[in-house]
Amino acid sequence: MKQHIEQITQLLLGAAYADKRLAGAEITRIRSLLSTLLGGAEVPDSLLRLINTFSPAAFNVQQVATGLDGLSQEEKRKLLELIASVNDADEELDLAEDIYLRTVAAALGLPQEEFSDLTLELLGGDELHGLLV
Repeated sequence: MKQHIEQITQLLLGAAYADKRLAGAEITRIRSLLSTLLGGAEVPDSLLRLINTFSPAAFNVQQVATGLDGLSQEEKRKLLELIASVNDADEELDLAEDIYLRTVAAALGLPQEEFSDLTLELLGGDELHGLLV
């Protein structure tokens, strides 16, 4: 995955901005994840610049994710786990972050059963009624 570190960084930043609120914990998590992916090395200046200059408005998640079609199924799953970790960093999960993760998964070509444990479970009307009564 190291050879795709710039694209992975962009996808992680997309996750951080998915809910339209960037939390410091999310950036800290991204830097930690990148360091781990790089074998414990310091995050290079080029990636730090990307983090500091990232424009969510100009970011095309579909284009970046489909460019990673050479990753194995296991690597794609790992990438989704990294995105879920960024989503969890601010200790608030919302629908926008869930939709972002699902969008990346679809662009990577992963079927729902490969990542359903990482997504929010939406309750149907009958299930919701049972909780409210």
